Amino acid sequence: MSKRKQHLIDAKVQGRLIRRVMFHWLIFFAVLMLTIAFFNILLESPEKSLSDRFSDAFRQNFLLGLTMISLLPAFMLDTIRFSNRFVGPVYRLRKAMRELAATGTAAPLKFRDNDFWADAATEFNQIVEKMQRVETTSCESLDNKNSNQVEVNA
Repeated sequence: MSKRKQHLIDAKVQGRLIRRVMFHWLIFFAVLMLTIAFFNILLESPEKSLSDRFSDAFRQNFLLGLTMISLLPAFMLDTIRFSNRFVGPVYRLRKAMRELAATGTAAPLKFRDNDFWADAATEFNQIVEKMQRVETTSCESLDNKNSNQVEVNA
């Protein structure tokens, strides 16, 4: 299978996932910065004023904060790419089910090598094959029944 052409396959699901990861990241970042600042303020020279100790803590940890902020886009992009491994298969499965419901048949479903739930594609394909066998058997039975009735009437 080819590489994905779009990053957000299901914007509703992946958007919520991104917001959730961002929320956790922001909480982690805030707690980290407050903890570092708190320890710096406590451990700094007691003769300095509280505001001087706070500004020293800010200056000392500015680079760490900037690094953490610069990593956020990479975290979000990785989250989107990782989520494609389960959102993509569900999207394709739903699309194939809609096709099956509308037309009575669907093309065989295959997921990418790294996707989750590869067995769902196999199971879906088995369902489609069974439906086609049942439909073929039913049509053959009707044809035989109709041909027998024609012979009896003749």
